[in-house]
Amino acid sequence: MKKNTGYLLGVLVVFVLCYSAQASYLRVKDTGFTRLPVNARTLGMGGAFVAVANDYSACYYNPAGLVNLTTRQVGSMYTDLYGLGLLSHSFLSFAEPDTGMGSGGISWSHLSANLEPEQWVYDMWIYSYANYINKEGLPLNSWGINAKYIREDTPYENASGYSFDIGYLRKDEKVSLGICIQDVISRIDWETGRTEALPVNVVTGIACSLNKNALIALDIDSSLQNLLCSIRIGGEWKIKNRIFLRGGFFQKFQEGESLNLSAGVGFKANFNPTTTLSFDYAFTSSSQLSASHYLSFSFNF
Repeated sequence: MKKNTGYLLGVLVVFVLCYSAQASYLRVKDTGFTRLPVNARTLGMGGAFVAVANDYSACYYNPAGLVNLTTRQVGSMYTDLYGLGLLSHSFLSFAEPDTGMGSGGISWSHLSANLEPEQWVYDMWIYSYANYINKEGLPLNSWGINAKYIREDTPYENASGYSFDIGYLRKDEKVSLGICIQDVISRIDWETGRTEALPVNVVTGIACSLNKNALIALDIDSSLQNLLCSIRIGGEWKIKNRIFLRGGFFQKFQEGESLNLSAGVGFKANFNPTTTLSFDYAFTSSSQLSASHYLSFSFNF
């Protein structure tokens, strides 16, 4: 009964979005598309990652973290949001370490809403760059930037635009601090000539290595409208550098929102010191809809 209720609620949500699109064109900033998580590892940790940011998904969570990479990395993620078969989200990224002129990455985020006979498609292409403020000694300091091109195609009106993120990371032996200002500059242009800006979101976080196998992290989201939008807490436990267990929770401070839990597991195969293949799985609970399941893989070479 609970599953059926969640399914009906999900269909109702999509129906309302569809009606809104027909009435006033569903806008990018109203979908939350540019803020959708892009990594099962991160989701397993409750989404707390801005101060960790040490894999390909730094291209999204905090570009300053790309300096943590020691090898080139290809990563991807896929999810059927809420298990409804209506909203699918995928992410693909390539990132490389510092080659003397900084670290970089290219990513693609894709959201598809299949509502026969209508289909809405949202795409975001991201170029990320990071470099050290100081590279010698501790703490290490780095900065990064995301340059994003955004495209929305709907049956009613299309739009395109750009957005920029700015990130900072301070990493000590045990503790890391991170901040990412998302959509600090943005502009979306519609076919009708209307323009709009995405709301600015500020993510601050701290991560602490309890030992060589355990990590905990905390992220807080703020905006110009709300000093406290959400909080995310999570952790990761490594077993013999091959198996990773994760757990966390996140809370959005909005009317009707309740505490959401997440958990995940990861597996890593080491072919040699610089070549590895990782698979990650996570699920997140929802107070109104069914849980979402996320799958990711990454290849270091």
